[in-house]
Amino acid sequence: MNPFRYLFIVYLFLLFHSAVAQPLIYDPSGQIQKHFQPTSSTPPNPSNIINPKPHEINALQAKFFSGRAAGDYFGSCVAGAGDVNGDGYGDIIIGAYDNDLAGTDFGAAYIFYGGAVMDYLPDVIMTGTENGNFGNSVSGAGDVNGDGFADVIVGAPRSNSNKGKAYIYFGGTLMNNTPDVTMVGEAAGDYFATSVSGAGDVNGDGYSDVIAGASNNDHTGSNAGRAYIFFGGSTVNAIADIFLDGANAGDLFGYSVSSAGDFNGDGFSDVIVGAIYADDALLPPNCGSAFIFLGGTSMDNTFDYRFNGYYESDFFGYSVADAGDVNGDGFSDVIIGSMYYDSGGNTSSGMAGVFFGGDAAGNDPVYLLGETSSEFLGESVSSAGDINGDGYSDVIIGARNNDGTGTNAGRAYVLFGGEALDNIPDIILSGESGGESFGNSVACAGDVNGDGLSDIICGAIGNNLNGGSSGRAYLYTNSLSGVDIPDEYFFRGSGSFHYGNPVLSAGDVNGDGYDDILIGAKESKEVTYGYGQAFLHYGGSYLDNTPDITFSGTVASGYLGHSLASGGDLNGDGYPDFVIGVPGTSSGGTIGYVYVYFGGPALDNTPDLTLSSGEANALFGYSVNCSGDVNGDGYSDVIVGAIYSTSSTGRAYVYLGGASMNDVLDLTLQEFVLS
Repeated sequence: MNPFRYLFIVYLFLLFHSAVAQPLIYDPSGQIQKHFQPTSSTPPNPSNIINPKPHEINALQAKFFSGRAAGDYFGSCVAGAGDVNGDGYGDIIIGAYDNDLAGTDFGAAYIFYGGAVMDYLPDVIMTGTENGNFGNSVSGAGDVNGDGFADVIVGAPRSNSNKGKAYIYFGGTLMNNTPDVTMVGEAAGDYFATSVSGAGDVNGDGYSDVIAGASNNDHTGSNAGRAYIFFGGSTVNAIADIFLDGANAGDLFGYSVSSAGDFNGDGFSDVIVGAIYADDALLPPNCGSAFIFLGGTSMDNTFDYRFNGYYESDFFGYSVADAGDVNGDGFSDVIIGSMYYDSGGNTSSGMAGVFFGGDAAGNDPVYLLGETSSEFLGESVSSAGDINGDGYSDVIIGARNNDGTGTNAGRAYVLFGGEALDNIPDIILSGESGGESFGNSVACAGDVNGDGLSDIICGAIGNNLNGGSSGRAYLYTNSLSGVDIPDEYFFRGSGSFHYGNPVLSAGDVNGDGYDDILIGAKESKEVTYGYGQAFLHYGGSYLDNTPDITFSGTVASGYLGHSLASGGDLNGDGYPDFVIGVPGTSSGGTIGYVYVYFGGPALDNTPDLTLSSGEANALFGYSVNCSGDVNGDGYSDVIVGAIYSTSSTGRAYVYLGGASMNDVLDLTLQEFVLS
């Protein structure tokens, strides 16, 4: 799992990043060498990366978990924990590396148990013992000790004078917050446990193994980096079994680590390690690389596959992950992020690539590119499990500085797997508001609600609910139709719009065979505050979130859209009609109105009838409804409420439909007091 140490990254970026893109240089023979797998000779094409009509979901529609105080950075790292308590539900783990629960900046990690009804309270809270950024990296570890319960691993890379520590916690029906295994870095300044992950079973002994990175280890050169594999067993110790080393000084090998699944299909789990400044004589300076090491009974420390960045200081390998079997060929695939990749003239827009396993490993990767400069797409990547139940693994990619719902609000993109994986996002998850950095971490949460489908979790360290950068994590759960979200998401404006209060199924007002939707926003500011708006969306085989007709108020403090109603067929032309209330206020002399719109192919935003009682401050139109056919003439009728009429006694008014329906009042209903 990749940490998000922003000051350190900004320093490295300023030190090394060049605005001049350089092409990838290849071995002149043009042959793929053993142990060296270059990427395509042509950089990814940014022209077709955006689905014009994906599912777009705001973070408000997810279950969320929040940091407890300002500066916690809760959600800096998120992961599925497996089933740590053995109840049959997947659990999640969330890091908060600057949490002060146990001491200033000691850090914490929280486990939340899954369940049919999942709550917001952590079930296990683990804390650091010193100012070590405990929780900077978290991951499920698999079943390391073979007791039948999933375990977790947590990194504290600044612990012990930046030597770093990693802690394994064994699961159980009564799981506690005391570490069962503590691994320590070799030397001060190594930043051991900068990244941690479950490794799968790399040696085939039936126990899950773990991997931890120390990006600044100096074993093969200053800051060359190192990664450590620890074998599981009935007795687990803190001594590494395999050491994997960066090739050159400054590579920062081990900045990201992950299981690679079974990339070559030999029955052993493999691992992938990112080195964000790796290069060689044939590559652009500091382009970054990711290395796959194949497991086996005699696993060695020589890499078997290498994937490289395209341009100088791409940070290729900033994030790495097992993608699952995305294309259904029986081999595990991997996903690699390159957060500083430049595309289409956009600096540091970012890129993530899915590289397929198997005999033709790495051939024809699929890339997703960022849309705008400094979006940092690919800072976080992960398998999403199979969230839509089609038998193919899916992937999720974070872009924490995307501006879709506000400056640096952040986004995450889900790509559904399939035999012909493409780079068109199938689901777009968006942050709540500007500065949230939604998508700084992303992960598969496992199946937390037991519906048989995978769920996903996204971090947002910039969320300020409980103070600046207290942080938040969002959990998206599934149904049999995929992610448990609306088929379409409607969002408009910001602040006090009251958008979506009320909403209405309007019937098939334009006669195209699809029912339509009407949405009110009584306090919309798109015209003038308090004038109000309503938005009509035509149904169709693909419903989008752009209104087909917008109705805007023309009365100051009229609050158009406060009430909506489908009036049936008021004029008998065969098309459903609808009404919109403009009640005004109970003071200031405002007069309320109700606008009637007759349906039809030529429907527009000009009302066909305007109804009003003429009484000031009566809130005429506060409520509206279809009253059915009250006089039995075959036409629907309309009833309007005016709750402040006659000195707040209140009245209701009935207007009868007809082929020549007009604005003349037909019946007044009023409370009678018997004395």
